[in-house]
Amino acid sequence: MAKTERKVSWDVVRVVAVLAVVVGHITRDGPVVHPELGPFAVHLPVLFGANTLLVVSAYFICVTVRRGRTARWLGHKLARVLPPYLVAAVVTYAVLRVAAPRFGWYTPDSTDLFANVLLIQTWSPEFHFIDGSYWTMSAQVLAFAVAALLAPRRWLRGPALMALLWALIVVPVVVQLLIRRQEDGLLRLVYDGMTLHRAAVFGVGVAVWLWTQDRLSGFHLTAYSVAMLIGMEVHTRSEDTASTAAFGIALLVLAAAAGGPDWNVGPLARPITWLGGISFGVYLVHQELGYVIARLLVDMGVGQVGRFLTCLIAAVVLGWLLTRVVERPAHAWLTGGRRAQPQGPSSGGSPVSPVAGPRPVSQPSTAAAGPATVLAAEPASRNDA
Repeated sequence: MAKTERKVSWDVVRVVAVLAVVVGHITRDGPVVHPELGPFAVHLPVLFGANTLLVVSAYFICVTVRRGRTARWLGHKLARVLPPYLVAAVVTYAVLRVAAPRFGWYTPDSTDLFANVLLIQTWSPEFHFIDGSYWTMSAQVLAFAVAALLAPRRWLRGPALMALLWALIVVPVVVQLLIRRQEDGLLRLVYDGMTLHRAAVFGVGVAVWLWTQDRLSGFHLTAYSVAMLIGMEVHTRSEDTASTAAFGIALLVLAAAAGGPDWNVGPLARPITWLGGISFGVYLVHQELGYVIARLLVDMGVGQVGRFLTCLIAAVVLGWLLTRVVERPAHAWLTGGRRAQPQGPSSGGSPVSPVAGPRPVSQPSTAAAGPATVLAAEPASRNDA
């Protein structure tokens, strides 16, 4: 088995994106959802990290899905993401059951726990998210399943693949325009349940991979990305264009990571690689648990700087514990300690040459697109399959 080297540039993208998610939720969303948390010393006004992570995830789905049997590949993916998610959901539920009544917040009940465990939160307004970040888990698992189903299909080449990619943009926009006339009904149920407003984000990840394989021109990638940007503005009704623009800039950086050589970050390589390896765990525990920690600190009279740093450090420490105690051991146990592919990068464990015959250093002039959102990313682990 060939040794897999880790490409630091992908970890840089992931770490920046995850930190943007954490800081955005703590400093932007937290005081909106819970005004008593007050302002923090740092304020990130745009949200782009979640979508960036989903694009990276889609890219590495393309890299790995055809390495071996797709059923086994899917099993390894689920073995990686579901155990830490379930543990994080149960722990967050237990903490909120104690803390939420004290703070006057909504207290999740057993129905909410049941819906979150089964990943059906998006299918009914009667279900409440235990953690707002978890909506992306259902989208991610669905993306894995669709990839495993479609990857072996020989007909999905050339024009058929291009039609599918463009359908990921056009169909959700059409559905969105239709449901504006009738807010309730089957279309709304499917739109929300399948998270169709984010389908095109996965499409961009596929498009970037095709570009690195010289199967998609830079012009086509740019056109697809811009179309996705426009589509997301329709979905969000242009309520957060700044975040959409920030996501577009992030895609330029992502394209540089995909199409160029590895980045030399000097002595920062080791801590960046470490943070990239625990990014999924950090994502799963940072939001609602962070709000609880922030509220306790407010009650203790801790200032803005102290509250921000404590929440940030707590997210990293809890994410590290979830990765070490749950994610990696559970994945090893469920898969017998085997990797599904000769080189097994997830969206975090990235080989220096993730695909045969890497693209020359040239990059597209633009690769913008995307909405403002918060995300659940595919886990990052150097041993992921």
